[in-house]
Amino acid sequence: MRAGLVAVTFALGSPVAADELAYIGAYEWPTESVVGLSGIEVAADGTSFAAVGDRGWWIEGRFQRKDDRIIGLEIERFLPILGVDGMPVAARRVGDWSDAEGLAIAQDGTNWVSFERYARAWSYASPTSVAKWTQDHPDFRTWADNRQLEALAVDADGAFYTFPENPGPEGFPVYRHDGGGWDIIGHLPDSDRFSIVGADFDDTGALWILERKLAFFWWWQNRIRRVDISNLSAETVWTGTRGQFHNLEGIAVWRDDTGLRLTLVSDDNASAREETQFVEFRLTE
Repeated sequence: MRAGLVAVTFALGSPVAADELAYIGAYEWPTESVVGLSGIEVAADGTSFAAVGDRGWWIEGRFQRKDDRIIGLEIERFLPILGVDGMPVAARRVGDWSDAEGLAIAQDGTNWVSFERYARAWSYASPTSVAKWTQDHPDFRTWADNRQLEALAVDADGAFYTFPENPGPEGFPVYRHDGGGWDIIGHLPDSDRFSIVGADFDDTGALWILERKLAFFWWWQNRIRRVDISNLSAETVWTGTRGQFHNLEGIAVWRDDTGLRLTLVSDDNASAREETQFVEFRLTE
């Protein structure tokens, strides 16, 4: 890994003398039993975490840290994600029914999971609960296969937001669910062929978007944007170099006594040449 990475914030392409992301470190998890992690949440202690993966599994665990960096982790629970019928979604691998991509946990403990193929977002009272069915937005199934609901986030009021991986003619539609149903509240501008793959709100109400693209069919490139949800204006906070990290798809934003922290996780695509990688940054204000 390239250490000491710092990126200057840009607002819609214009430089601003504001915040920067300071690179903390990366940890590659040497495991073959867990593949395809795509959504992650990290507790305020920076140690406990929850994640979901492409093959329909929940994971709960704890990071081991030294000098503020992740140096290992241990899994505490490894559970199947259940469908509305109480059966594991992994039992329906045909068509990737199990393709869980986004995870968001509300302040009341409600878990939401978005699925990319057979696009849907379901809520769970707990990781062991049967899914609660939620009416889809009519647009969900119009998105191309494997380009559907990748990212999921919940705001302080308990409203949930989800995003398709690829933009439409107006940009990325922002789907919002406030308990009554899904609405499109606007569109996020897209640029430079990046896809949205992860999202999380910080404690100030700002929305952080993780994006990535595949360069020359070989190198992954990642980017982070910060969004003002009130007007959907976006600023690019960090752009990685090609091949700097693996296929980063999940983002968790949390705060410790030093300030705002970002923990990212990569989807290893069950590939021998990629690893499950945890990457962390600190916001310097």
